[in-house]
Amino acid sequence: MNGPGDPGDLGDLEDSQWSQAFPWLAQTSRSHKLRVLLERAEAAHRTSATLMRALGQESRARKAEHFAAWVRLQLNEPELARQLYTVTKDLRAASSLTVLLEGALDGAQSLLGAARGNVQIFDPVTGSLRITAAHGFSSEFLDYFAVVKDDGAACGRAAAQRAQIVIADVNTDPAFAPHREIAAASRFRAVQSTPLADHTGRLFGVISTHCRRPYRPPDRKLQMMRRFGELVGEMMADRLSNPPEGLAGDRLGRAVASVLDCQPILAEAGSAARRQPWKTEPEHHIKA
Repeated sequence: MNGPGDPGDLGDLEDSQWSQAFPWLAQTSRSHKLRVLLERAEAAHRTSATLMRALGQESRARKAEHFAAWVRLQLNEPELARQLYTVTKDLRAASSLTVLLEGALDGAQSLLGAARGNVQIFDPVTGSLRITAAHGFSSEFLDYFAVVKDDGAACGRAAAQRAQIVIADVNTDPAFAPHREIAAASRFRAVQSTPLADHTGRLFGVISTHCRRPYRPPDRKLQMMRRFGELVGEMMADRLSNPPEGLAGDRLGRAVASVLDCQPILAEAGSAARRQPWKTEPEHHIKA
């Protein structure tokens, strides 16, 4: 008989968590099998990291560790894995890049429980970011951040550093000082910005969510958001490299794919964004 804390009990608990998060897997007796496969994948990534580091390939070692950490998060937090699956499952079938980015913004807000957010496309010619989708903001905010090329704003830092940036309180962040007036007018005190990049590190844009009160999402949520940014970045890369039938009419897609067309078409996309009726759902936070 298993005693308290016995490994068998832990396995039963993990299976139960997976069954609750993915009931259709449990119904076909696949939840345990999937967890075993993920455990093997985690071990393989960690072994690869050790080998890459021994060969002096530190960058590849860190990438392998990154994937191992994501697999571990899925094992430990199957409900988070389910949430990520839910918000990404339909994105790849989006009819255009514009629809993909609108869906990505909806997904980001759902994952972090934010009522406001925006997506910006990276302009490789000028190194600036241009808003292409936004929810919950006035024209004043959209005009102010229409083109961003500074590392004071969270989105600018995320693009420059190719890393997720979290400002838990814009009123206490020194670098954000120049933007506090528009933040107050737009009624947000916290912001996180996550790069949209593919596996090679090629940057396509930044997705940001905003909160009315000082707030820092739990680390596990931020890790999930980073993975979401990678998945969306890969979808953007795939769509631009292998455009589906009908993408020829997607001007935003052509803009990102072509440096020469980038500036005027993105400016038009930004103007279109400002004409949209923004969503104003009540903000909520998901507790850790």
